[in-house]
Amino acid sequence: MGVAPLQIAFSDADWAAIRARVAGYEWHEMPDVPEGGDRWAYGTDMRTLRQICDHWVGGYDWQRLARRLGAWPNFTTEIDGQAIHFLHIKSPAANATPLLLTHGWPGSVLEFLDVIGPLAARCDLVIPSLPGYGLSGKPKTPIGPRATAALWDRLMREELGYASYIAQGGDWGAVVTGWLGARHGLAQGGGCRAIHLNMFALRAPVPPQTPEEQAWAAEQLATREREGAYLRLQMTKPQTLSYAMMDSPVGVAAWIVEKFHRWSDRRGADGSDRLDNAFSTDDLLDNIMLYLLTRSFNTATWFYRGAMEEGTVLPAGSRVEVPTGVAVYPAELFKFPPRRLAEQSFNVVRWTELDHGGHFAAMETKAAFAAEVLGFVDQVAGTASAR
Repeated sequence: MGVAPLQIAFSDADWAAIRARVAGYEWHEMPDVPEGGDRWAYGTDMRTLRQICDHWVGGYDWQRLARRLGAWPNFTTEIDGQAIHFLHIKSPAANATPLLLTHGWPGSVLEFLDVIGPLAARCDLVIPSLPGYGLSGKPKTPIGPRATAALWDRLMREELGYASYIAQGGDWGAVVTGWLGARHGLAQGGGCRAIHLNMFALRAPVPPQTPEEQAWAAEQLATREREGAYLRLQMTKPQTLSYAMMDSPVGVAAWIVEKFHRWSDRRGADGSDRLDNAFSTDDLLDNIMLYLLTRSFNTATWFYRGAMEEGTVLPAGSRVEVPTGVAVYPAELFKFPPRRLAEQSFNVVRWTELDHGGHFAAMETKAAFAAEVLGFVDQVAGTASAR
């Protein structure tokens, strides 16, 4: 069908309906927490959520979402029956490097809006919405990261005409990006020349050996036991979850905000630990509203089921051989292992340990994220060619 421009606009009636549901929400109870205790220990803190909802109803400018997203060139195309929304920003630089940025859950393309400026100074940017997310089409059945990587390679080469590109991602974006390197590198006839990751996801089936590696594995197992209920639910029975979430804007907000709180680096310069040290309330609400206005919470969670059906482990005896950059953020929940073990899965040519930031690296650290990615682009510039 080809690439077509997309004008960003949302319905006043949809906003009014969401606002009315939030305003009319019947609040319930939460466990008492001692003064100074962890108000998030049982899940989303009701006091914080009520503050967010008060602003949502009384102070939030819902049209800012369309303005922020529409400030950049938006497009759609269709590949194998799957409609794909993406931002495409051409750099003014001569011989700009094509850079593909992929988000995850519960994020969106909005994660990258504040880094477009510095990245586009030297790179052509392509920022797609995952299948079933935001303004991309809703698949008929779950699509996972491996199938998405195949769509992205065709988007870059066949639809946009890039002979080669560098890919970057965190969360599901890290898995998609990993599969791009594994299955769609230049050696396999694809266009991916190098990848940059800010989360460890796709991996080779190599057991930890050193005490440090074994400690990492034990910590990650404990983290998944403590924090992974959402993961198991969305991988196994996402449709059951959908009936509650598609009916409740406050429910969607609670489900998403809890992850932004738990997975971010909330340390403030004054020593405080607050969600607003990492994200503004308006930015959180923009992301939530994108899920609500596009009615995509349900199909976004299908991505987990798609991943379970595909698998997220490389074939035994293989690793991703394209040059790989790794950014290690201190508050990342799903941490990278020690470098030796990571190198069993990836051809690591750059390893950067940053002093601030978490799971939503581009949103949380902005300039530092952009500088790190551009540093990698410069490092592998000899292997990256422009359109």
